Amino acid sequence: MTEINNQQNQQNSLKTNDEIDIFELFSKIWKSLSNFFSSIKEFFIAFIIFTIRKVIWVGSFALIGLLVGYFYSTIIRQSYYSSTLEGNSGGVNNAVVIDHINQLERIVGKPEILANYLNISVEQAQKVRRIKAFYGVDVNFDGVWDFVDENNSYNPRSLRDTLMIRVPSIFFIKVQLFDEDVLPVLRNGILRHINNNVHIRTLFEIDSIQKRAMVAELDREIDRIVRLDTLQHLQRIGGDKGVDMGDKVYLFGSSDPELKLFYSEILSLHQRKQFLVRELEIQKEPVIIVHDFVAAQFEEKTTSFYAFTLGFILVIVGYVFAICWTFRKKLQKIIFEEPIKYFDTQ
Repeated sequence: MTEINNQQNQQNSLKTNDEIDIFELFSKIWKSLSNFFSSIKEFFIAFIIFTIRKVIWVGSFALIGLLVGYFYSTIIRQSYYSSTLEGNSGGVNNAVVIDHINQLERIVGKPEILANYLNISVEQAQKVRRIKAFYGVDVNFDGVWDFVDENNSYNPRSLRDTLMIRVPSIFFIKVQLFDEDVLPVLRNGILRHINNNVHIRTLFEIDSIQKRAMVAELDREIDRIVRLDTLQHLQRIGGDKGVDMGDKVYLFGSSDPELKLFYSEILSLHQRKQFLVRELEIQKEPVIIVHDFVAAQFEEKTTSFYAFTLGFILVIVGYVFAICWTFRKKLQKIIFEEPIKYFDTQ
């Protein structure tokens, strides 16, 4: 009995110790969190006090940043404008057109060569900052582009991009100009550069020839089925074994008659023909403009962007200088005296 009581007492003692340990653990965690938040609070208070004391210093740096950004944007930097064209490369893979346009990106900094390629003046070529073509990406597989891949970030092998595809016939051309008046001339030069390319022109003409050949073949097939349908109707009227069932006619010449729906087949052929004819009527050139360049009336990066960006950077610089100046003696001691003491003890 005594042994049993001793075991129970030991178990109760262990349980009590566990409870005390857990309580101490939570107490230490709470104390650590309290110290952490208290430190953050003290830091913010010290930061606010330091800012108030150095407001003239930091404000001066901020003002200098605003002025530098303003003068850089208005005097040194050239303002540039951007505009985007959406096109359809029917009959030609858009990858061919995009690659052809992106070749111009390499010679934008060479106005004489760019002017020769686009048949524009050198002065107009000097106003061009960038020419770049991009893919359209379809996110929900509805055949319509959802965003323009300006960063060329689409990767069909990545897990994220398996849920999206590139639109096969849509491409985008973005231009950036130092003078928006050059846009109409540049637009004509770019389209002429695409349409006159031998490879693109050849692919377009082959596609057109194949579509016309398919239209002619569909005409012959429609005529053949119509004549067959007429012949069978004549056989039925002549008293043969044909049985009329509205637009359904039994075919003859076999032991087991076959039911044929001529009307639906003729309609399907007509729909295919109309689709091809529509494409031939629309696609007069290798590139069809879906949405043309709009007037580039806005700056890509405004004066306020540069002013506030440089102002913010110099505010940080001002804080760093203020801290270094305030604690210059301690920093001097750490930088110059402590290393000497360290090497002396070696």
